[in-house]
Formats: sequence, structure tokens, C-alpha cells
Amino acid sequence: MRKKILGIALLAGSMVSTIAHAEESVKTDRYTLVSIEPKGDQKEPLTTVVSMSFGADIRTVGEAVTELLNGSGYRWQLHEDDASLNSMPLPSVIRSLGPIRLNEALTTVAGQAWLLQVDELHRIVWFEVRKNSVSTLN
Repeated sequence: MRKKILGIALLAGSMVSTIAHAEESVKTDRYTLVSIEPKGDQKEPLTTVVSMSFGADIRTVGEAVTELLNGSGYRWQLHEDDASLNSMPLPSVIRSLGPIRLNEALTTVAGQAWLLQVDELHRIVWFEVRKNSVSTLN
């Protein structure tokens, strides 16, 4: 008797789960259900997977960062720390990126000495020098 009740309870639980899931989807044609929830990269645009090949006109890290952010809804706001990054030459080895997440592409273009910072409220990005990356050369 207990096994029968347990089986019915499990069946009812799975039906409720299926019904709840069906409410989060919409039927677009005869055999297709599409989720009405936003995708992960729609919630977090910096996690979008991109592929980028920079043209010959992109010569600096600043131009590459601006090109990567184009269409993302974010902009690069230069701070005192990352102003020098703007004019650094773009290494030829990273003229072609991807597929890669946008935040990782930005970090790759900037280099290991720089830490990507994000202001989600204003959709602004900037870079800070990593503490262990400060040059001791004079």
C-alpha cells in the first residue's frame, strides 16, 4: 500500500513539474516549444560568445576594446590607470579571437597585467593594473 501511495505521489510531483515547465514555454508551431525565459547571454551580455577578426585599421588596444564592445550595450570609460592601455599597440597574435566570451576577449586584448572592471548599473567597463603587475624597471 505504501509503495502504491509513494508511486502516485512521485507521478503527481512529476506532472506538476511538467505543468510548471510548460507555463515557461510557448508553442511556436506544431512540434516546437520555445522557452520564454531570457538566455544567459541576454541576462549577462558580457558572457556572449563572440568571434572577432580585427581589420588593418585597428592598431591599438583601445581601438580593439572599442570594437569588441560595439553592439554590446557597454562602453569603455578610461580611468587614470588604464589611459596608457588605450594607446598600446595591438599584438598581432590576438588580431583574431574566438569563439570566446566577450569578457574573456576584453581581458585577452588588454593583457595579463590588467584586470577588467565592470559597472553593471551604468554598463561601463574599465581596466585596473593588477597589483602584482607593477613594473620595477627604472
